[in-house]
Amino acid sequence: MPLSDLRLSLRARIIAVLSAVLAGGAVALGLIAWHSAGLAAQQAYDRLLSGGAVQIAENVYLQGGVLTLDPPASAIATLSDYDLVFYKVVDPRGIVVAGYDDLQSRATWEATRNGVVLEDGTYQGHPVRIATLSRRFDDPLAGGWATIVIAQTTQARLALARDLTLKALGVIAIMSALALLATGFAVRLALKPLARIEQEIARRTPDDLSPIKTEPPVEIRNLVEAIDGFMRRLSDRVALMQRFIADAAHQIRTPLAALDAQVEILSATAPSRRKAETITRVRERTTELARLTGQLLDHAMVIHRADAAALAPVDLNALAKTVLSTAVPLSLPREVDISFKPAAPAPVIPGDAVSLREALGNLIDNALAHGAHSRLLVTVGADEAHVWIEVADDGDGFTGSLAELAQPFAKGATSHGSGLGLAIAAEVARAHKGELTLAREDGMTRVRLVLAG
Repeated sequence: MPLSDLRLSLRARIIAVLSAVLAGGAVALGLIAWHSAGLAAQQAYDRLLSGGAVQIAENVYLQGGVLTLDPPASAIATLSDYDLVFYKVVDPRGIVVAGYDDLQSRATWEATRNGVVLEDGTYQGHPVRIATLSRRFDDPLAGGWATIVIAQTTQARLALARDLTLKALGVIAIMSALALLATGFAVRLALKPLARIEQEIARRTPDDLSPIKTEPPVEIRNLVEAIDGFMRRLSDRVALMQRFIADAAHQIRTPLAALDAQVEILSATAPSRRKAETITRVRERTTELARLTGQLLDHAMVIHRADAAALAPVDLNALAKTVLSTAVPLSLPREVDISFKPAAPAPVIPGDAVSLREALGNLIDNALAHGAHSRLLVTVGADEAHVWIEVADDGDGFTGSLAELAQPFAKGATSHGSGLGLAIAAEVARAHKGELTLAREDGMTRVRLVLAG
C-alpha cells in the first residue's frame, strides 16, 4: 500500500495509535517491573542478611572474661553462595575480636540497640549491603554492649532483580503482542460493514440511487444517512432534469415543425403578398424559438444555481431598478405607464443576484407581453419576516391557479408564450426559502416574489 494511502487508512491509524500506546505502556510497565523487582530482591536478601547478623550475635559469648565468636557456618554459607561476605565483632571495650578490622558501619549506637540496622556502603571497592546489631552482655568484668557488623556484596540481589525484570518484560511483551493482534483483528472486524457498504454501492447500476440497504454500525450511521440524503437529492435532481429535457424536446419540436412547414410553403410560393406574410410568420416563429431556447437555458440555470450558487448580500431596490430598466423594451406596441416604488430603507438579503434578476425579468416580461394594457408597477416591500418584489399590471389576469401556471410549460388560456416565466420565478422563490403569490386587487393583477428576510 502506498505511503499516502497508509496515512489515510483508518486501520493503519488505529493500529499505529494503539501500537504507540502499547509501546509507552510497555516501557512504563518495564520501569515499574525493574523497580519492583529491585525492591523484592532487596527485601529478600535483607532478610537473609538480618538473619545472618542475628545468628552471628547469638554465637558470640564470654569465655574467661573475653568475648569469643563461634562463626555460624550455615548462615555465612547461605549468604556467600553468590556474594562475598564480610563481618566484624567488636567487644564492649571497642576491640575487634573477630572479622575485618576496617569494615565500617555508619549506624548509631542507639539505633543498633533496638534491632538490626541496614544500610548501603562500599568495602574493598565493592558495593555492599551492611547489617549492624548490638548485643548486651552482663558480666562484672567484661560486660556491656558488643557490636556485630556483617556486609554482603550486591551481585546476587542485582542478578535476582534482573531475572525478575526479564521475566516480567517477557510477560509484558507477550501481552502487548497479543493485544496488538487482537486490535488488528478487532479493527478488521469493525470495518467489515464499510466493506459491505462499498460492495453494495459498487454493484449498483448508474441509475440506482436508492438508499443503502446494508445496516450500518451506530458510529457511521450519520455518514450513511448523509450519503442516502445526497443520493435522494441527486435522484430528485436527475428526475427533474430528465423531465425538463423531455419537456424541452417536446416544446422545441413544435416550433421547429411549424418553422419547417413555413419554410416549405415559402420555398413553393411565388413572389406575392402571401410570400411576404409567410416570411413574417417565419420571423415570428424564429423569434418564438429564440425566446423559448433562452428561457429553457434560463430555467436550467436557475435549477442548477439553486444548490450550487453562493449567497451574497443583494440590495433589492437596486436590483429591481436595474432589471426594470433593462427588461422594458425601448418601444412598445402600446402606451404603458411604467413606474417603480422602492422600499425605505432598502432591504438587503443574502441571495443569488443572477437568479433573482432572471425571475424578476421574466415577471416583467410576462406582464408587458400578456398582461398590462396601460399600466405596470414594480414595488419593493418588506416586513419583519419577509421581503418581496411585486409586479402589478392592469391586465385581465390569469386563468387558472398559480400552482398550475407555475408548472414548466403551463400556459394561460390567452398566453402564447413558452410557459416558463412563472416556473422560473417559482423556482427562484423556493431557492430563497420563499414563495410566489398571485392576487387580483383594485383592477390590478399582482404577482409577488416573496423572499426570506
